[in-house]
Amino acid sequence: MPTAAEQAAQAWVGDASQQVEWAAHEALQAYNRVQQQGAGVYGEELLTWSLSGLLPDEWVMLRGYRNRRGETDHVLVGPAGAWAVEVKRRRVLLHAVGEDWWFQRLSSRGTVYEPEWAVDGGGRSWPRQVGDVAHDLAKWLQRQGHHIPVRTAVMLMHEHAQLVECINPAVDFVGSDPWQLVNTILGDGCATPLSQDACTDIVGLVERDHYFHSNRRRGR
Repeated sequence: MPTAAEQAAQAWVGDASQQVEWAAHEALQAYNRVQQQGAGVYGEELLTWSLSGLLPDEWVMLRGYRNRRGETDHVLVGPAGAWAVEVKRRRVLLHAVGEDWWFQRLSSRGTVYEPEWAVDGGGRSWPRQVGDVAHDLAKWLQRQGHHIPVRTAVMLMHEHAQLVECINPAVDFVGSDPWQLVNTILGDGCATPLSQDACTDIVGLVERDHYFHSNRRRGR
């Protein structure tokens, strides 16, 4: 029968092993977050390069806009209106049905994994993630005298990503081709035409709102 000292040692070893397992789990989670963030930044850069060559010079791109409802990767302002664009760099098969989006991950060898909900870190669906930010931005612009909608898009910026199902997707555009996004933006029949002065004013208001909320967040 183990002595009290041996029992204490066994308990200590068990606790230490559990702590090692937790530490390994936390390290893996941190590594995955870093990998995902790095991939996200690369996806944003890809879209930035593409839109810079496709959109007319009258358009302004603001990156990393933040308001009280969160952050989105790009805000585009031009003669055809304003857009909020969220970028996802995922190797996935995406199903966009209403506000309930899900995906299946693809391995480099083509293995299709079990479905997962397409949500952000706070549990919001991808369309709601960009929609919340766009809605709050539109309210801010309205209070400043610009009664325009802020349209929404989700871009899959991965060469192996596929949109396999799209039914009333709760955003104005979802896809993986920057050309299609630009054609949608420039051909938007519901857009409110904006003068150059209005575009300049709106860009300034977007920047002002972003800096306010960014500074407020840092102050916390």
